[in-house]
Amino acid sequence: MHAKMYLQFSAVLACALAVSSCAPSVSTVKDGGGVTDPVMGDWRGYRVTNKGMVAPVAVQAVALGANKYLFNVQTYFDQQELFKESYEAQFEGGRFTIADHPDWQTKLADGVLSGTTSLKEAQHFQVTHVIRLSPTLGAKAPANAVVLFDGTNLEGWERRDAKQKGLPAAWKVGGGIAEVVPGGGDIVTKQRFSDFQLHLEFRLPFMPEARGQARANSGVYMQGRYEVQVLDSYGLKGEDNECGGIYKVASPLVNMCAPPGQWQTYDVTFHAPRFEKDGKKIKDAVATVLHNGILIHKDLVVPGPTGGSIDDNVHLPGGLLLQDHGNLVQYRNVWLVELKD
Repeated sequence: MHAKMYLQFSAVLACALAVSSCAPSVSTVKDGGGVTDPVMGDWRGYRVTNKGMVAPVAVQAVALGANKYLFNVQTYFDQQELFKESYEAQFEGGRFTIADHPDWQTKLADGVLSGTTSLKEAQHFQVTHVIRLSPTLGAKAPANAVVLFDGTNLEGWERRDAKQKGLPAAWKVGGGIAEVVPGGGDIVTKQRFSDFQLHLEFRLPFMPEARGQARANSGVYMQGRYEVQVLDSYGLKGEDNECGGIYKVASPLVNMCAPPGQWQTYDVTFHAPRFEKDGKKIKDAVATVLHNGILIHKDLVVPGPTGGSIDDNVHLPGGLLLQDHGNLVQYRNVWLVELKD
């Protein structure tokens, strides 16, 4: 393996193991952030109790449609703890109200959310909108990388459907982006791989009225067989069928899904299963996954193909597959470095 590439991925992995010291960078610039809603997204600031105690606060605002939002309140972002408080609020006339708690008053003015509440204990609070971008966003492919999508075309890809095999990928390409065309079908690389380190960037469409698996669904399949879920699960618990999850195998260690409209990254180290000469499997597939620069799976054993896999030929190399699940998910900057024994 190329020494420079190894050091690059090792550095990112080391940062991921120390989550608090290498969290996504905070940006005040909208470029790359894809803000599509003035409320949705990350907010950070402080709250002061009636006893004068000042404490940090981190808030995720999840758009639910019809000017409704779910506010998840924590002390810090990207923690494995459950949300300390969650409230559903209605936004009207620059103010938020919670039906069951008329004493909870919040206003939005000049990019600042501020207000008072007597929930649990009287306090006032103030938070500002922050855009936290992945530290690997825009990572350049090293000299020894196989560039799978450079933003110009999908000539190295084909349709997944056996009846359409060899036909050009039916996704839209423009502005350096490949976008799912609903009904166009999954696409898979013509080139096949065994062990590799993958970098990929994706962006989820803003679908506030949708829920669950209908909310910006897609997937990234290593060898066309082992899926890392792609879904708008911003502000959710982080299950095995949500963003970063390995379906029916493992939930992400922490839900790192960013708000829809914001570019995100997956950095995956994948090792294919191993077999004896007689075909007996002696080792399952293993994956380490970083989502937006944070470790969500470390040396995860994946015992077999996940749902929706292209085939069960786990003894053979396979292509990288991107899933069409009917939503306008976008991809860019897709490349990998093959690993040698």
